[in-house]
This record gives sequence, C-alpha cells and structure tokens, in this order.
Amino acid sequence: MRECAVEEYAVNKLPIFEWFWLQGDILVTINTKAPEVDVPAFLREKELVDFIMGENPTPRLQADERGILVGMKFSGAPHTCFFPWDSVERIKCPTSMIQFHTETDGTGKKQPAKPELAKSKRSNLRLVK
Repeated sequence: MRECAVEEYAVNKLPIFEWFWLQGDILVTINTKAPEVDVPAFLREKELVDFIMGENPTPRLQADERGILVGMKFSGAPHTCFFPWDSVERIKCPTSMIQFHTETDGTGKKQPAKPELAKSKRSNLRLVK
C-alpha cells in the first residue's frame, strides 16, 4: 500500500467558501488559535468562534487564496479580521454545511488529518439486480 503525503489531500477552501457565499448569509467557524488569525484579543480566549458573514453583515469581505479578510464590529468597535484557510473549521448556510476534519499536533495548532487509506480494495457496495 502506498504512503500518501498529507499535502496531497489539502483542501482548497476558496471555491467551497464562494459556493456558500452565493447561498446568502453563512456561519463560519474559526480556530482562533491557528497561526496568522487576526481577531480581537478577547476572542482568542476561545479556541473555536462562529462568525456570520454575508452581503449585509460583512459587505466588504475579501476572500482569496490566502484566506478571508473582513471588517467587523465587536461591541461597536471596528476590527479588521483575517482568517487564513487553515483556521476555517466549518462553513454553514441554512441548507448545507461542511466540516473540515483536522487533528491537533499537541501545541494547539491544527494539522490536516492524515487520510485513512482503504484496508481492502473490495467495496462495501453490492450490485443488486
């Protein structure tokens, strides 16, 4: 059986985010302990934080290959947040949700989970005629 590098299975979250964005307001769960995340200090106390994004709550949102840059207000105080794609744990809209499976490396940093390789080449599906 061939060993697979984790990088082979890295998920490009930008097109997934763009699809959800077109559905309307979305809830994005962020791991605030991930490197490069920029949020107000009081939010760093929690590991996972949900943010609502969409045309109305976050009209100046920018998403690119690095992550999401968005201006938000927290208790009336503006803050420009940055969420690298590695920090995005879940994206949810009223009709759909995707959860990205990650594992911690013991330091609080999230690492992509190693893919589980099939133990046998035989499928669990059966042809019924």
